[in-house]
Amino acid sequence: MMVPPTARRSLARAAVAAALAVSASAAVALPASASPRPRGPWQDASYGPEHGQWRPYVLSPSSRTVRPVAIYKADPRQGRIDGSPDAALRDGGGSVRLTGAADRTGSPLLVIDFGKEVAGHLKVRVKGASSTPPKLRACFSESIRYAALTPDANDGEGKIAPGCDTANIWNGFPGQPYTQDTDSHALPLDGKKLPTTVRDGVLRGGFRYATLFLDGPGTVDIDGVSVDFTAAPNQRDLDGYQGHFLSSDNELNKIWYAGAYTVQVNTGASNTAKSWPYAAGEGDHADAQVPHADPSKSVIYDGGKRDRIVWQGDLAVQAPVTYLSTGDLEAVDNSLSSLASQQLPDGFMPAESQVGQHNADELRTYGEYVTWFVNNMYEHWLYTGDRAYLDEWWPQLTKATAWLESVRAQDDKGLIAFGAVGSCGHYGYSDCGHETYVNALYARNLTQMAAMAKARGDAPAATTYGDRSATVKKAINDQLWDEKAGAYRLSREIPGAYPQDANATAVLAGVAGGDRATRALAYLRKNNWSQYGSLTVSQATPNASLPPFYAPLPSSFESDARLDTGDASGLDLIRTFWGHQLRQDPGSTFWEHMQPDGTPNLKQFSSLAHGWASGPTVTLTTRVLGVQPTGPGYSSWSVVPFTGGLTWAEGTVPTPHGAIAASWRTTGRGFRLDVTAPRGTSGRLAVPVTPSTSRVTLDGRTVWAHGEATARGVSGDGKYVYVDGAPSGRHTLTAE
Repeated sequence: MMVPPTARRSLARAAVAAALAVSASAAVALPASASPRPRGPWQDASYGPEHGQWRPYVLSPSSRTVRPVAIYKADPRQGRIDGSPDAALRDGGGSVRLTGAADRTGSPLLVIDFGKEVAGHLKVRVKGASSTPPKLRACFSESIRYAALTPDANDGEGKIAPGCDTANIWNGFPGQPYTQDTDSHALPLDGKKLPTTVRDGVLRGGFRYATLFLDGPGTVDIDGVSVDFTAAPNQRDLDGYQGHFLSSDNELNKIWYAGAYTVQVNTGASNTAKSWPYAAGEGDHADAQVPHADPSKSVIYDGGKRDRIVWQGDLAVQAPVTYLSTGDLEAVDNSLSSLASQQLPDGFMPAESQVGQHNADELRTYGEYVTWFVNNMYEHWLYTGDRAYLDEWWPQLTKATAWLESVRAQDDKGLIAFGAVGSCGHYGYSDCGHETYVNALYARNLTQMAAMAKARGDAPAATTYGDRSATVKKAINDQLWDEKAGAYRLSREIPGAYPQDANATAVLAGVAGGDRATRALAYLRKNNWSQYGSLTVSQATPNASLPPFYAPLPSSFESDARLDTGDASGLDLIRTFWGHQLRQDPGSTFWEHMQPDGTPNLKQFSSLAHGWASGPTVTLTTRVLGVQPTGPGYSSWSVVPFTGGLTWAEGTVPTPHGAIAASWRTTGRGFRLDVTAPRGTSGRLAVPVTPSTSRVTLDGRTVWAHGEATARGVSGDGKYVYVDGAPSGRHTLTAE
């Protein structure tokens, strides 16, 4: 997820730790011309959901041919640029002439802006060239900040590969000198009959800006640039999402669709992975096959640019986003099964697709990710109801859970710690202790295993898993809750740190209930919240294991936990953290991590279209719109809206039985919920109530009045009135 795997660990870990621990300097403002320019509502600040249209929010192109929206910069440097640079924006008509210098260090630069993150093969129409044409090359960057447009940019990359950021761990990793061009792509003209269209033979999986430059003297006349969009190759209707979301908050709407697009950009053919580690001097390429994946089907990579491999933890977010937006179940299935097929004999599940060469020790890095394998298979079963898929991989699930339990059994106090088994490490930091975070994830796994075992008719196993979950939760509360601080500790070994992941996950996993949940979230609000969201740990906490930065995975946990407990500040967190990212490059997808100053960490190496950052797409559908599966494949469901200060929301949720359509709005008289559910399903409907609510009606019939239920299956808790067992069809539930 955060760093590419395996043989380069020793280099990457030190660099990552240093990058995260550095106190960030003031953010550098982007030039006005570099501001995001995506289409539709993204262009017009006045655009609002009152139009009743969701399609204009979709960032995915409608065609596989994507054209740029602007020329960001045309810089002749020591060469020349003749004609209008805008000629590169469209095929035909005039052209722009680039005249090279003695070598690339003085080449003219033509920086082309696609307005949003795109992915695929660059195509350049060349109208003419000198008799001995110079070498035409292209560089790519997700952000103009890291496009290396000055000689010293990106640790010297600007002198060698102008306009590039870097995805090569051995060359130009932040703090490492950039020594040779391993990032630009060649666009050969030799032997071509002009005019012609040159297609980049090397896939670039994620970029917003493409910079054309010349390596040597001579001229090239360009009259059109485009991209063959290769993301989501098996999705025929790229912008025709199966699910949608709209609300009275335009910013939240943009965030929902940016999350969906982030995952869509990261979905690619299974033979377009990156093979880590790169050898010294190896150029950028993405043409490796994901082991055990069906070559005819897509997979979902962690990032379009990098790592460009399949990770367990990223899929924990990406799979639900896919279920709720594009519905590309084939890509989810292929990704999960490819990972499951890698299981080691003792049950350990490697964290990521093992593309490239790996030794036994490297296979066992990141024990945390074994918990994500269990979670991902549970979520797949819950959202799809695919019993055959569950049965196929049930042996791997039981072995993975047994491995986790074997680690816990090594501790006389009953908590997991991965140090003894050589599997330390997390999404962004290293720790080997008995942590709240990992143990809360395991407790949730056990609850999930109990539910799946029950569905398979194995009542004894369900009981065992359920009892074990209760035991782990008790051990966490007994050993890791700090009553004085009102928060959960990072670990037994580091008792003075109270991180975001520990406290948010404890709430979501059911470890913290009632007052403890309230206090844990209040601790984070008071101590961890900063300018751009909620930090991993308070900046006042001295702790070498976990430096303060903004991490999207635990930030999603926290926003979910807040909304689950009725705290509307969960929406404030979404607006602050994810909204900030959309106001920066690439302005359409979400980042891997963020420094305390609001800039991407790992600088030019950072992934700015990273799947695990797409959590709000799930949160807004499941918590705000309120639609969640409660039985496998939505055989049963719940629609429990959370207003959080919004006045209305609507959406469509794909299910194996057909779509669930839901909409709610506050009215002058109270609250109205409309739901249409497909045949063969039933569920729970709910409306928020206040002390002044006099009655609740279902399809015109009073079911609750003056604080009491007047119909069977109706209940209230002071915050909501619930109607259980609502059948398929259309229903209107109102509170007045």
